Amino acid sequence: MSSFKHVLAILNPVSRRGRNRNRIPEIVAGIRQYFPEARVHMTEASGHATQLVTELGGEADLVLACGGDGTVHEVAKGMVHHGIRAPMGVLGLGSGNDFARALRMPTAWSDALEAISAGRIIASDAGTVEWKEEGRTQSGFFINALGVGFDAHTAVLAPRYKGYPLGYTMAILAGLKSWISGGATIRTEGRDGEVIFNGRLMFVSIGNAFDSGGGYTVNPGALISDGQLDPCIVEDISVLRAVALLPKVRFGGHIGMKEVTYLRTAALHIDTDRGLPVHADGEILSLQARDLDVSVLPQALKVVVAPNAPDPV
Repeated sequence: MSSFKHVLAILNPVSRRGRNRNRIPEIVAGIRQYFPEARVHMTEASGHATQLVTELGGEADLVLACGGDGTVHEVAKGMVHHGIRAPMGVLGLGSGNDFARALRMPTAWSDALEAISAGRIIASDAGTVEWKEEGRTQSGFFINALGVGFDAHTAVLAPRYKGYPLGYTMAILAGLKSWISGGATIRTEGRDGEVIFNGRLMFVSIGNAFDSGGGYTVNPGALISDGQLDPCIVEDISVLRAVALLPKVRFGGHIGMKEVTYLRTAALHIDTDRGLPVHADGEILSLQARDLDVSVLPQALKVVVAPNAPDPV
């Protein structure tokens, strides 16, 4: 029997483009098999998961995010912003499940429930971003990865391909037809830091975890518990070169290529010559962001990792 008694399960019934809807009774029964006293709440709209965890999470000793990376993003944001001290468990029911992989959760949801019930608790980092848009300062949060440029351009297109076996790959190929790179200067440790990139930028993916985009290992060295972020910066490349590079990115083979800069840092400043799209965990934050400051939030929340997860994670 699990040591978690007061479990708040936040379940997105339309994850995987609604294909889980018919399995909801089975999933709820599975949750209650491992956590008999669990309170299960269904999300009804974008942002509802954050609202639920804000209102109900303070009474829980485990908050279970049941859905895709968007659901995980909303739950984690609510927990961090409102100081929820319970750990977050992730039951990956989405198309991508990138953060569930960072926690080393099994793919099958029934196996993941068993892993969560027997798992161990660690402190995970998160990230924050501020940017300028139309003269105003905006801010955002991420738990898995932040993408600027083509990475976010693809995230804009991705919803129309969700549910397909190679949905994110299809979005990438579609995005290559319309993407135009812009100029950027990137510095470590903020505005006065060392310049690590100056030129035409295709994208920068800033990973707290190693996977993004539904299983692309863009940031293979990223650890969620090291107090650092792993930016992967890719300079402007041709469509043919991008297509050739794509299979390598799937498994982290792009690291070390001449077009790629990869590092580890606690903060990053990105100055651009035009507004660029930005996503956080696949959720679009802006289409016209400039003057971005990204920083780590060390040990921002507790999470449950699988019993066999390595140390560090």
